[in-house]
Amino acid sequence: MNQRKLQSVKSKANKLAKDNCANYTGAGLCLVACGGRCLLTYESEGTGNICPYFIASVLPAEHELEMEYREIFDIPSVPLQKDLCDECGRPIERSSNRQKYCGECRESVRKTKEKQRQKERRLGNAIKRTHLG
Repeated sequence: MNQRKLQSVKSKANKLAKDNCANYTGAGLCLVACGGRCLLTYESEGTGNICPYFIASVLPAEHELEMEYREIFDIPSVPLQKDLCDECGRPIERSSNRQKYCGECRESVRKTKEKQRQKERRLGNAIKRTHLG
C-alpha cells in the first residue's frame, strides 16, 4: 500500500474528526471511545483504527475522502436507502424532496384527495346556507 496516500488520508480524516466530530473533546480525547482516546488520532502499528461513529456520521460530509477511506481500510460502501411510496410501500426514486408516492399511486391519491376536498366544500356551503336562512 502506498504509505504517502495512507498518511494523507489519515491526516485528512483526523482534521475532519477534530473539526466536525461531536464526540471529539480535544487533545485526542473522545466521549464514546473505549479508554477515551479518539480512534482516529491514535496511531497504531497497523493501518489505522476505525471509529463507527465517524464513518456513519462525520465522514459522509466529504465524499472524496470517504471513498478513499473506505478503499484503504476495506470498508464496504453502504447502499443508499430507497424511499418508499406512502400508498403501496414500493421503493421509489424521488425527483423532489416532497415526493411521497410512486407514479402509479400519485394520480389515484390526487383524485381521492380532490373528492374529499369537494365533499367538505359542499358540506360547508350547505351549513352556511342553513344558518343564514
